[in-house]
Amino acid sequence: MTKLVSSHALVQAKRHPFLQILQGSGRLRTMASTPPQALSTVPAASRVVATNEKVTGPAGAEMLRRSGITSSDGSSALQILDNACGGGILTSLILDEATKRPDDIKIKRILAIDNDESILAYVRKRSRDSDWKDVEIQHMDQTSLSLSDNSFDNIFSNFGIFFHPNDAATLSETYRTLVPGGVAGLTSWKSISWWPSVALPAFKTYLPDAPALPPNVTIFPAKGWTDTASIPEKLEKAGFKDVQVSEYSFTPTVEAEEFAEATAVLAKVVMRRLWRSEDFSKFEGKVQEVLLRYLRENYAGGKWDGEMVAIITIGRK
Repeated sequence: MTKLVSSHALVQAKRHPFLQILQGSGRLRTMASTPPQALSTVPAASRVVATNEKVTGPAGAEMLRRSGITSSDGSSALQILDNACGGGILTSLILDEATKRPDDIKIKRILAIDNDESILAYVRKRSRDSDWKDVEIQHMDQTSLSLSDNSFDNIFSNFGIFFHPNDAATLSETYRTLVPGGVAGLTSWKSISWWPSVALPAFKTYLPDAPALPPNVTIFPAKGWTDTASIPEKLEKAGFKDVQVSEYSFTPTVEAEEFAEATAVLAKVVMRRLWRSEDFSKFEGKVQEVLLRYLRENYAGGKWDGEMVAIITIGRK
């Protein structure tokens, strides 16, 4: 990456890799130069968000179940923070559950926050289109919440905690803004499972002249969230108790074309970081094509049948 890319923009590229689709002349746009409405008006970007949610949604739904929110008895209306909300999949899942069981799951307020105005524009449009009730959407950094102490019954972060290098600050703020007895739920990836089973062999087979890709993808700024053994200490240092950490494996249902389009985004992020600019320019336009070809030639119906492995963490204040 060149000096034209700020550290903030790099974090944003990692947190929301579909921003790469919005790039101009091969350089990552900083947030200052990315129009807030861009994400919701660029079809490719919106498609990638939707595909990402087919991958992040199942783990998010399981996190909600393990947090106990889906087995609420309706005795009180809940205030919920969707922290680093991304495209809003977790808020959508919560509202779906509340609609199915209105007598048991009562929502007083959901606050969905993110520090990326482009993704928030997408969430606001989603909220309008879906007629979300009792949902507020605000621009806010997960490490510095402009919220009162003891405000929320539940705080969730679906694949957001490890995309900021100061995860300790995020956990501290999460603890501070939870009510006593409140529950936090976090998800992270154990690994990017499709990388060794699709990306590496696709490049080796169809782009033999391209520079080598790394055997593993390590784009997460905060360390330790890929290891179930190291996570409890993080939460306990922040004050949490009754910490539960476990793996959750699932196979996402994604069509070959969607899968290739979305995974090509991350592959290009890695290529841009590690390859010479001339190599990146030479092979960039071929990435989605070779990923799709590999899927079609090696998986029934072109659908990747591997397992994603998420780590689900639950803690109580």
